[in-house]
Amino acid sequence: MTQFVIATSTFQSQVADLLPCNKWQKSQLTHALINAYSLLGKFDYVIAKPCCRKEDLLKFHSEEYVEVLLNPKYNSLLPYDEDEDSWSQLSEMAFDWATRNNVNCHRLKSRAELHNCYQRLQGRKRSAEEAFSNNKGEILDIQQFNLEGDCPIFSYLPMYCKVVTGATLMLADYINLGEDRTIAINWDGGRHHAMKRKASGFCYVNDIVLTIQKLRAKGFQRISYVDFDLHHGDGVENAFKYSTNVQTLSLHLFEHGFFPTTGSLIDAKKGRGVYNIPLSHGLDDEYLHKVVEELVFPLIDRQDPQLIIIQCGGDGLIGDGYAEWQLSIKGLSRNIIKILNRYQTSSIVLLGCGGYNETVMSRYYTYLTGQLFDSSFLQNEDAVIPEHEFADAYHAEHYKFWAYETEGSLFKKTLRNDNHFDFIEKLKKTYGITAPTI
Repeated sequence: MTQFVIATSTFQSQVADLLPCNKWQKSQLTHALINAYSLLGKFDYVIAKPCCRKEDLLKFHSEEYVEVLLNPKYNSLLPYDEDEDSWSQLSEMAFDWATRNNVNCHRLKSRAELHNCYQRLQGRKRSAEEAFSNNKGEILDIQQFNLEGDCPIFSYLPMYCKVVTGATLMLADYINLGEDRTIAINWDGGRHHAMKRKASGFCYVNDIVLTIQKLRAKGFQRISYVDFDLHHGDGVENAFKYSTNVQTLSLHLFEHGFFPTTGSLIDAKKGRGVYNIPLSHGLDDEYLHKVVEELVFPLIDRQDPQLIIIQCGGDGLIGDGYAEWQLSIKGLSRNIIKILNRYQTSSIVLLGCGGYNETVMSRYYTYLTGQLFDSSFLQNEDAVIPEHEFADAYHAEHYKFWAYETEGSLFKKTLRNDNHFDFIEKLKKTYGITAPTI
């Protein structure tokens, strides 16, 4: 028997969308579309009000870094971030929809109101750790923690870190060794670049590492981490580089100067359970299928995991702003589902991360969520986005669910595929894979 758990809610999605690269939309569109297809009712448990404590973050991250992340002065609307116009676009869209359809639609209008909900969630006006002011933290140079560039300090950063990290950590409460298999989801998690004492690549807290540590403390000794993001999962790899209990396996674009510039075969040799699959521009469904069948499966078999964590980043999908890979939603999802079906005694944690076309990502995570319960979910090529509060966000794509994957669509771009099948054979030799995949 399998139990299904998901961390998602209007509250969580709005907090997650505080992250600047979400463009105030990605998580809210995803939650709303999943809800529009009535998928939440299929889960055994829905975590709606996640949160964690400072002590939880300290189980991986350094105290100096955590003190800066949770500095109470950042739990406010910062002076350079006071414009609410962009932030409130979806709320305005929702209220317009509600007015047209004569229904109630209660959504939070401002970040300050969101923070009030967060304070009520904690059960007190301000937690002890938030009230604590560390003068040393005030004067630390934020550059040493990389809190600039792609990881700026933004309004309500402490709330964001606690809620999004808490959503992933709370999934672990439903996963127990020797009990029913659990499939758990947090599409707002998967922050695989965050390091022990610095932020990196839009990632501030490494919820993956913290969750693996929490599950190891619960008795899980054989864990596989599989990363499908366009970018190398460097933060997770570094954390478990010398571990035999945790296997890290990352499929990613590896080209000169491409962030984070790690993930080579040479890097893999520096660790014990580290397996990198460095790929080139133009990766498509056919090549990914062969990589999973001939490399990913044999490597996971080698670990014989009790638990598999899959980072389901979507920045390699058709329509993403990076335009480096050309994976379809169906193709990428199919390979993730194949892992779930092959290792039926392993509990699974599915996490999000990369993906910078908000309407593509909402489709992807909705489709993948639906596939967990029904393989025929959304197979109609003419499917349209259902009527819901954010339906107008898909207006430019004519409300078509498969706008980016239909042959002849103006949204579908064909890239040159620089990946060659003989490279797979090279990787098999490098990692000692000789037996055929069954």
